[in-house]
Amino acid sequence: MIIDYDVHHGNATQEMFYEDPRVLYFSIHQAPFYPGTGLSTERGAGEGLGTTINVPLPATTGYETYEPVFRQVMSPAADRFNPQLILVSAGFDAHWKDPLGGMYLSTAGFAKLTGIIIELADYLCDGRLVMVQEGGYDLQAMANCAATCVNLLLGDDAAVDNLGPAPTTQWRINTDVLIAELRRIHKLTGYRMRNAPKPDIERLRREVKGPDA
Repeated sequence: MIIDYDVHHGNATQEMFYEDPRVLYFSIHQAPFYPGTGLSTERGAGEGLGTTINVPLPATTGYETYEPVFRQVMSPAADRFNPQLILVSAGFDAHWKDPLGGMYLSTAGFAKLTGIIIELADYLCDGRLVMVQEGGYDLQAMANCAATCVNLLLGDDAAVDNLGPAPTTQWRINTDVLIAELRRIHKLTGYRMRNAPKPDIERLRREVKGPDA
């Protein structure tokens, strides 16, 4: 499995594996933006249909949208695919300080997203995880994020950050609608991860019908 959170869509990576059912490619990126690919309807082809997941998001999108996408789309898709190894295209140009990208992730936001990926690798593939440095055009932001990722890989959750939180946005994406549509496109509606706790049916029945039910 390849997870790509670089601000640009990984068009070459997608093309390499577009018809390959052995590799799940997940990209979350700014759109519209260069290179202009990565529509949510691009899902693979042939035997690889369904193994490409694209999440294009508008500029100034921040952690409050990335996090539910990671937990409610990427994680269940990975669980269903059951990878032997996770590769990360670790581009830090979605940092709010980056001069080329327009996204609003902070170093702390990148740290939390990377933590989700590490948890996923530990659960699915015995911790087999490779992170490859990609984009990043503000040297301080890139250095902070890279150092934070190294800390996380070593088991230290300390974020290296002297740039602070992202600016406040003027609007918010309706994440409920976004997640529902992405789960519909990728046939994840109703899917429960294998390690998800089972609902307590009896407790739910009592809450709905009352203690005498």
